[in-house]
Amino acid sequence: MLKTLGRTARRAVLIAALVASFVSVGPGVSHAGVVAPADGYGFGQGAAPTYEPFEDTNRELDAVARTGASWYRVAVDWSTIEKTKGQYNWAYLDNAVNTAAAKGLRVLGVLLYTPPWARPQALNSLLPSVPPADASQFADFAGKAVQRYAGRIQAWQVWNEPNLPLFMGFTQNRAAVYAGMLKAAYPAIKAANPGATVVMSGLSRQPGPESPSNFLKQLYAAGVQGSFDAAAAHPYVTPGGIAADPEGGWSEVGLMHDVMTGAGDGGKKIWFTELGAPTSDTAEGVSQQEQAKQITDVLAAAAGLGYVGPAFIYSIRDNDSSNRGDREANFGALLTTDWQPKFTASVLAR
Repeated sequence: MLKTLGRTARRAVLIAALVASFVSVGPGVSHAGVVAPADGYGFGQGAAPTYEPFEDTNRELDAVARTGASWYRVAVDWSTIEKTKGQYNWAYLDNAVNTAAAKGLRVLGVLLYTPPWARPQALNSLLPSVPPADASQFADFAGKAVQRYAGRIQAWQVWNEPNLPLFMGFTQNRAAVYAGMLKAAYPAIKAANPGATVVMSGLSRQPGPESPSNFLKQLYAAGVQGSFDAAAAHPYVTPGGIAADPEGGWSEVGLMHDVMTGAGDGGKKIWFTELGAPTSDTAEGVSQQEQAKQITDVLAAAAGLGYVGPAFIYSIRDNDSSNRGDREANFGALLTTDWQPKFTASVLAR
């Protein structure tokens, strides 16, 4: 058929076919139907930029730039940057932040992980996720990082998922310990950059006394009010999706807002600093099509709530797509390990 058309007409048909290949992406999900929070959405890459070649980070950010994303969440790994007290290596972070800025992305930096010299002298001191022995040392590092990236990193998140034992080095009294870190870091961040947004650590879904809403109550009891500008949640809804609400992955968001409202912080937003689903052959794994549906469902539901801030999809690229039995290795939404586009990439394409 194309041979019978003029050059302009042939070009129009080809463009229409290309657009259709991105718009028609399967049942329940379409590019035209992607709705996101008013503050935008982005991608988080966890700790990957701390160990991968700069070229890989840049290539991953190229993939992000091909979507409608406006944010990038990057680890500001104290244990990597200041391995020796007083000696700093900002190279990986400089590359990630500068590359993100060049692509028009705003940056959320996640301050986390303790270098060996700042860890407590205890059995759990081998874990970088253990909180520092002295919260003021963490605050000092936070202040130096914020000062260095003022104008390039717009928001700062303090730690990651403290309601999970692993991410606090199996420390006891996690809410009280984390509250101390947040209260120490907040004034240091504001002193270095008064205009920066300080985001509380994202809370992981789980039932029981350390569910996001219950843990948030404990943080308020420990005195965190006035030491954060926004709260954060990680509303994963895999494997059943948002309607199934596994482990309160979605309903806990509203419960967290209720806690904040009761404490007088109802005007503050809840950022979704992780969301997504693994495409693994595990109990929580889903197909690439279902991964895309869960991501777009949560983005759309977030857009319907006036108190949700930016939302971050975890993550950009699989750590090891060949390891189908490892959930954590298959959270990439845009790329497989060998740089093949995943289904969500077409759904979110510009």
